Amino acid sequence: MAKPTRQSGKQSLADDYFIESLDAAHRVLGEAEKLTVEEPLDIVLDQPWEAEQTQFSPAVYDESTGRFRLYYSAWIDGEQLICALDSDDGLSWERPSLGLVEWGGSKGNNITNCPRGGLMVFYDPHTTDAAHRWKRIDNKPTGAAADGSPVWRAFHSTDGYDWQPYAQGGHSDQRMLFNFGSPSETFGGVIDPDARFVYYSQRGSGRRTRILGRRDSADGLNWSGLRTVIDQDLDDEPGTEFYAAGFDVANRTDGGLHVLMLHTFLTDLSEPYAIADPEKYWGKEESGPSAVAARVDGYVDTQLAVSRDTVSWTRYRQPFLPRGVPGAWDGGMLYGDGPILHDDRLWLFYSACQQSHNGRGHRGGDPPYVKNKSWGKGVATLRPDGWAHIEATSFAPGRLTTHRFRQESGGHIFVNVDAAAGELCYELLQDTGAPIPGFGLAECDPIRSDTLSAELSWNGKSGWPARGDWRPPGCENLSRSEFYVKLRFHIAPGTKLYSLTLDPPEVAIWGAAVPGRLD
Repeated sequence: MAKPTRQSGKQSLADDYFIESLDAAHRVLGEAEKLTVEEPLDIVLDQPWEAEQTQFSPAVYDESTGRFRLYYSAWIDGEQLICALDSDDGLSWERPSLGLVEWGGSKGNNITNCPRGGLMVFYDPHTTDAAHRWKRIDNKPTGAAADGSPVWRAFHSTDGYDWQPYAQGGHSDQRMLFNFGSPSETFGGVIDPDARFVYYSQRGSGRRTRILGRRDSADGLNWSGLRTVIDQDLDDEPGTEFYAAGFDVANRTDGGLHVLMLHTFLTDLSEPYAIADPEKYWGKEESGPSAVAARVDGYVDTQLAVSRDTVSWTRYRQPFLPRGVPGAWDGGMLYGDGPILHDDRLWLFYSACQQSHNGRGHRGGDPPYVKNKSWGKGVATLRPDGWAHIEATSFAPGRLTTHRFRQESGGHIFVNVDAAAGELCYELLQDTGAPIPGFGLAECDPIRSDTLSAELSWNGKSGWPARGDWRPPGCENLSRSEFYVKLRFHIAPGTKLYSLTLDPPEVAIWGAAVPGRLD
């Protein structure tokens, strides 16, 4: 997730990780506010080099400037140009005059010198070398060695406009096809959940379906094998496949939560169980079972998936960024980008078009590609931690009890909650579940507002008790690290609880090596 708050003490409620129990309460998928319902973002592409076909890449966030970047490919006269747009607010976009590539006798344009063949450009928050702040992953081997054999290339840039190639090395011999999978000999391998970089892409299954694979890298150059992380199961509708995902290449979390915008391909089950030129589409399979997708037509939805380790995922089956109605500009396919945090809002850009994957309209029997796909860029926004919330299931308050966390020497608790139409009450419990005197339901200061960071307090005093303020009988001499407490929230109807944050954050770690994980 671009520019996260990086709060290791934060506990999102989008999965069960920090929840011990729910009573008369349930989790509800968040609803992003779509700002481009009727039409896509007003990005006028009327320059001579944009005269033929254009397509947008995922939006990128320049964390050094707080500005949005949008790349798009422009094909003209058989040539692919990589162009850049910039925006302060995510809505109004401008062409920077880069002075890098001559077109029509002038370099006064927004054409970068980024070579064709790239799959994804991303901002690297890890590096301290400004010349390598921006990176580009090639989709497949696009260069040639001295003997003419194909080599995989990678590029870096200071500003994301002017690109330089990495010197050839061991990474140049990689064979992966990042967006459609890879030859079967590159499947598998070791997974590093905490790798600096991660990439999710489709691969084939033995059932001739698309499933989601995962690679990781310590340096952005040398990538692991492709391992399956999301597959169809019996809860999916027939024909469900996974085309790709929007994600943070830098493999960061917000409070330990990884987020995927999962591109779910709803295939046409009536389509013949075959695909033309499978080797060209998927890559040559030299050994092992076939891993070729079978169907090419259908619609694409964007679902939400969350994880604590990038391997096991909690997936919501309903669309998170829903397509438009039949005939709408985004009614055929909608591919969500990785989320971006900007000005206390999550920005969810997406690329979409009106037609199906094989270029059909919504009318039954339409032939494919009666007209070219018309791609646009849309955007929706969401409150931070708004992936999902907990609310009461009926007209009585619901209850959420957290897992225990260290008491340590006391601290403070903050919640992201919308209680403007309801009320949030709470109590502090021993790890046995017994109430702690003075920190019960009767003493809490109820929250009755919509706030991203309200501090819990009892009788006007914030935080949980310091060591020594209370001890159950027989436990007076235990060390501070042996004391644990829980929270129980009482969620009135009309209230939405999104997350809680513990400060200091280490009390939520329980001694685990990785922040945000339980031992």
